[in-house]
Amino acid sequence: MRWLLLALLIVAASAFYERGSSVISLYSSKDLEAIANSKFLWIIELYREGCGYCQMLTPEYEKTAAALEKLVRVAAVDVEKHRDLAGSLQQTYGFEVKGVPTIIVLKPNAAKPGAKKEKIAYNGERTAAAMTGFLRPLMPDYTERVDAKSWDGFAQKSLAKVIVFSEKKSATSLIKALSAKYHDRLRFAVAKDTAMIRQFNESAGLPALFVLREGAATQESVQYHGATTFMSLDFFLMDFAAPKQKGGSKNTPPKSSPSPPPPPKASPPPPAPKAEKKAEPPIDVSNPSKLSVKQLRAALQQHGGECAGCTEKKEFVEALTTVLAATDGAAHSQSGSSGSAPKQEL
Repeated sequence: MRWLLLALLIVAASAFYERGSSVISLYSSKDLEAIANSKFLWIIELYREGCGYCQMLTPEYEKTAAALEKLVRVAAVDVEKHRDLAGSLQQTYGFEVKGVPTIIVLKPNAAKPGAKKEKIAYNGERTAAAMTGFLRPLMPDYTERVDAKSWDGFAQKSLAKVIVFSEKKSATSLIKALSAKYHDRLRFAVAKDTAMIRQFNESAGLPALFVLREGAATQESVQYHGATTFMSLDFFLMDFAAPKQKGGSKNTPPKSSPSPPPPPKASPPPPAPKAEKKAEPPIDVSNPSKLSVKQLRAALQQHGGECAGCTEKKEFVEALTTVLAATDGAAHSQSGSSGSAPKQEL
């Protein structure tokens, strides 16, 4: 019992999943909506402060979140502080919290992305290794399998194509996560046909990743040569992805015919020469979440990035973080030191 009493004492001195944690803290109904719309796999811990077993789980859950960062959404909700949200989760996904910590997994249906997520109870060991091993095989796979026979049909589909040549039978966790993030903005495919890769690059080995813009020939594809991390690949792929669609299709026809152009006006006198505009001072990007949207846009431009499809602040923060990580990774590569982001299998 001594270890349990010690854990209870620790609870009184420390909080769960504070700012800076890799675990996503859930607070409101907006979080429930985000879960429903997400294409990622979610694992959610339902806990309460004052629970010794919950406190004992915390470091292992943190390790799980760090190991699967950007790949799986690792989240937690306090059932006492956020009773309404905890109740809505139980009602929506059909489960009951009989004790804490309770851990559930919400798995999207890759074949039917709009369908409600499948709820899976996690009753395994409460260790990072066990939870990570349980989650990786459950990650939704939005990629297609192609070979020489099916390639033409795949290539004629809309959107830019991401094709991964690999000896593996299925997509890796890294590619599954990227296909989830860029769902409906890029098409992903995995191929084992070694003869096909010669159409893209005669000297390419396995594994290899190529991007083909919509309507382009295989000879016009772009091969990726960077680090096999989520952040690096994300930064590479964002330039090829279709913009995010919000509130209607870009192909919606106008409701009425445009009015005729107004008659030409007389040319105005030439403007007086303007003083040369001073260069904007560099923006402090040590904490992107504290910047305004205007500052985030400017910071992206200063660091050679952009976020054409971004509309919300969190999207600009994520884009800037990705750009900064890629820049740091390139600097580390040139200096011979390794970056902090773990490399993964392609």
